[in-house]
Amino acid sequence: MVLEGKNYLNVGCGTHYIEGWVNTDVWEDLTSRQKTAPDVLVKMDEPYPMEDNTFDAIYLGHVLEHIAWPKLGVFLNDMKRIAKPGAPIFAVGPDVHKCIKRWAEKQEPWDMVVSTMEHQDIDAQIHHMSEDGQFLTKTPPEWWDGAAHHWNCHEERLETVMRTHFSNVQVYSKYVEKDLPGNRLNWYDERTNIRWPVVGYWWWQCAVMGYVEK
Repeated sequence: MVLEGKNYLNVGCGTHYIEGWVNTDVWEDLTSRQKTAPDVLVKMDEPYPMEDNTFDAIYLGHVLEHIAWPKLGVFLNDMKRIAKPGAPIFAVGPDVHKCIKRWAEKQEPWDMVVSTMEHQDIDAQIHHMSEDGQFLTKTPPEWWDGAAHHWNCHEERLETVMRTHFSNVQVYSKYVEKDLPGNRLNWYDERTNIRWPVVGYWWWQCAVMGYVEK
């Protein structure tokens, strides 16, 4: 749902292009079956090429953990710059603690745990291995510019990060989780009256909402 006259930003869209939103990424791949074709191809570690106070809402879906920890504050300040006062900022990421707990309870494979953790090499990207050691899919590990996880993301840490830059911060994991399983695209949040893109993939995620105050 995109309300008339509203500008919504989908940061790091990857293959999840959302109609009606401005989709951005640092990576473009127009040849693969699942294309990455952002509206705006941005440069890593550079300010977004948008004017101040442009967007009514910003979605950060599995984005923050891909940014080096010392540079995270600079990036969030830039998001705050291009967002309008009062705009909701919705951050979703992998919850390393939750994933480890689910693995201990035999609800997740170990390679899922490894894929959520900090990793700065291609081999740590998820392989989706079966118990007999065979690939469940024939595709190679995911890789793109900026694919590495630079820090371990979990709910408490994500909440702390969001509180350093935004107001009225609230953990949203419980709201997303209640719609699982399924809910793989365009999760509607009645609190913001926005259908947010690409959230609710699985129980090992965490989600935090904050609002821009200027």
